Amino acid sequence: MEPSRSALHLACAGALALAAGSASPATCQAPPRATQGYVAVNGARLFYEEAGSGPAVVLVHGGFLDRRMWDREFTWLARDYRVVRYDVRGHGRSQADTVAFADFEDLRALLDSLRIARAAVVGLSLGGGIAVDFALAYPDRASALVLVGPGVVGFPYGGRELEAYLEDMQAASANGLDAVHAAFVRWWCVGPRRQRGDVAPEVLAAAEEMVAGSFARRSALEGLRRGLEPSAYGRLREIRVPSLAIVGALDMPTILELVDSLVARVPGARRVQIPGAAHMANMERPAEFEAAVRPFLASSLGLPGSSSRSRGSGPPRT
Repeated sequence: MEPSRSALHLACAGALALAAGSASPATCQAPPRATQGYVAVNGARLFYEEAGSGPAVVLVHGGFLDRRMWDREFTWLARDYRVVRYDVRGHGRSQADTVAFADFEDLRALLDSLRIARAAVVGLSLGGGIAVDFALAYPDRASALVLVGPGVVGFPYGGRELEAYLEDMQAASANGLDAVHAAFVRWWCVGPRRQRGDVAPEVLAAAEEMVAGSFARRSALEGLRRGLEPSAYGRLREIRVPSLAIVGALDMPTILELVDSLVARVPGARRVQIPGAAHMANMERPAEFEAAVRPFLASSLGLPGSSSRSRGSGPPRT
């Protein structure tokens, strides 16, 4: 199967987040007691898991992967919050028919089914774009945003690295899906400034497994996906909830530029850059990621401090 141009642009515009798999090296504690199930949404059945109690936090994975990229975060968030993670349409265990859809509407329908009125939305890459669209479309439903290397529709992506990536993906498509998966992981897991040996083998293996499981299924749906109108990038100043943007220092330069632009436009947004990480910053540097997100959520959602939580009003703006 040759990936379409729209699928390639989805990949470069925030598609990748790492799926950690069942043996995630970042998960050092027993998983929380979780409930799971399916929610029927406009021609799809979205698979979800939830655990914990308190203010709601929903985790949205990156494109071509699944909810398991949040294994570690799902565990520590469940101590203080009602945390939900799900497989976006066309990914993981979710099932989809060939009908028109909008990812941000799927998220709203999922929360409606779970009787969640408002939630903080944590999204990486494609998931970050879904979070932004959701906050703009339903401003009374989002309580805070954590946007990790987000893909925002309408941003003028560019740069030689992005062009090289698209050329690499196009060339790989002539050699089948395995070659496409490898090229995708090479650019978005390893990143444009490193070699494969610079990345932990467990991280690479998890990325490769998730890409192989979701790339073709999600790509097949891209022509059916509806975006927010008008598109999100020109409307970022409308966001009125606490917002934290996180980016790996080794991510694609166009994503670094997007994060800078987003922080300049979203009122009060903070920026945290994580050294030594590329696109999936939470998986490569889980401790640094938690150190940024935990105090931000505690402050934004009004959670009292405790010995088990980081103190302070939020992460520094860097």
